[in-house]
Amino acid sequence: MTNSDANAGQTLAEGYQLDDYRITALLGRGGFGITYKGLDERLQRAVAIKEYLPQQFAFRDADATVKPRTEEDTETFEWGLGRFVDEARALALFRHPNIVSVLRYLDANGTAYLIMDYEEGADLKHFLAERNEQIDEHELVDGIVLPLLDGLQKVHDQGLLHRDIKPDNIFIRTDGSPVLIDFGAARPHALDATQNMTSIISAGYSPFEQYGGGDRQGPWSDIYALAGTLYRVVTGQAPLDAIVRHQNRELVPAAEAARGEYKTGLLEAIDQGLDLDPTARPQSAAEFRALITREAPDDDATYVRRGPGQPEKARSRRRGWLSGITALAVLGLAAAGYLVTNPFQSEEQPVTATEPSKEEPAAIDNTIAQPPAAPVADGAAGLPADAGLPAEDENSIVADLDLPGAVQTYRMDQLSGALLAYVSNKQRFDACLKEGCAQQVALMSRVREALEGYEWTRDEFSGSIRVSNPRRLSSETCPFMLDVTEQVRWQGTERSQLRTYCTTNGFDRELQSAQPIESNPLSS
Repeated sequence: MTNSDANAGQTLAEGYQLDDYRITALLGRGGFGITYKGLDERLQRAVAIKEYLPQQFAFRDADATVKPRTEEDTETFEWGLGRFVDEARALALFRHPNIVSVLRYLDANGTAYLIMDYEEGADLKHFLAERNEQIDEHELVDGIVLPLLDGLQKVHDQGLLHRDIKPDNIFIRTDGSPVLIDFGAARPHALDATQNMTSIISAGYSPFEQYGGGDRQGPWSDIYALAGTLYRVVTGQAPLDAIVRHQNRELVPAAEAARGEYKTGLLEAIDQGLDLDPTARPQSAAEFRALITREAPDDDATYVRRGPGQPEKARSRRRGWLSGITALAVLGLAAAGYLVTNPFQSEEQPVTATEPSKEEPAAIDNTIAQPPAAPVADGAAGLPADAGLPAEDENSIVADLDLPGAVQTYRMDQLSGALLAYVSNKQRFDACLKEGCAQQVALMSRVREALEGYEWTRDEFSGSIRVSNPRRLSSETCPFMLDVTEQVRWQGTERSQLRTYCTTNGFDRELQSAQPIESNPLSS
């Protein structure tokens, strides 16, 4: 590889030569990578080039080499690089018109690159914005959703889960056809319950099981995310986050929010796909397709075609109810390891299978009852009214950042979710151990997953949460004592703090101690 213009910044300069490919433009950048438009100089065709550069723990040196920010970041950088390679392996398996294709993989500059087909168009989020949020049902279902389900079925048939379906990761070509992109979170739905699934979270689109709490992930997890994406399309607003819904904050059903604007059958299919209970959702892409395409008895009576010609009255009613801005959280890369045959069958039944193991005691439930949640005011912490924890005690890490209320609320929901994921899984494991059930290995795996932690991002504000050093106590008011390490990143500065909590369920908690806040500048 030669370099005519090494760039000391975070992106490679236009004209940079990468093997047979020349960088021609910057297409986009995220927390874990940068995407360029390039020219294949051998074949004289445009390509997309994806570079692994996780900005939280890596930077580009003056010679264009990508390096970990600190010695402590080296292990994390190398782990993510391995997952990036796994993404290439996963995508190399597919040749489907609605799945992004990888043409080549390259090692260079201390990092890795994926060479992919270059497509003209826009992601679904921008596509909707360009269309003034208007899309005809025939175009939505026949032109976008059904082709995506065909591609998703191929993914699941190979034993993979996408795990990050959302408007940003659905690309609409200029001819209107869709492409499912960004398989950085994809991984096998492993038969071995001891294999961890690192948390990948996108606010509003990730099901509760991806937080590490509750149920085994499977095709039904991708169905939840796709249903959430469709909810965004038909209502103009992302669904409430699964963590928030577990606090008993109700999601307005699509059948109510978009009544009269889309057929009842489609709206009811979306609502079923968004069921918090994984066993109540469609279990496969084929099942979801059947629900979407069925005719409900009152479809003809309620359906009003939407699109640019929609009456102004209907548009105004919709916009009035749906005003607001929803941001997405793209939270990290996940393991994408090797594929397995017969991926969704196992001799050992999953804890949350439709027909659970007869050896499993009734004491192990899939949900934990939560106290009713109080309405969340702008800037509120997002906790139930009886949580007993003054918001300022754990908000000191962000006290002077002047964050929007919705962003602060989201941060607190992620903290609650991290604690809930550990506590709920530990309670299930303890009950299983006491009763001698057959699911001890699977449940112990979930406890470990809950301790892995995860990254999140919203409105240019990002952070990570990791639970550690859990202690089970005999006190009724403090059954669990946990340490939480939180990092937040905002406008070039990273802060971290270690706090200790007593908690009963993750939402009800009391701060025991907090170490001084550490602050470090991030490299540009």
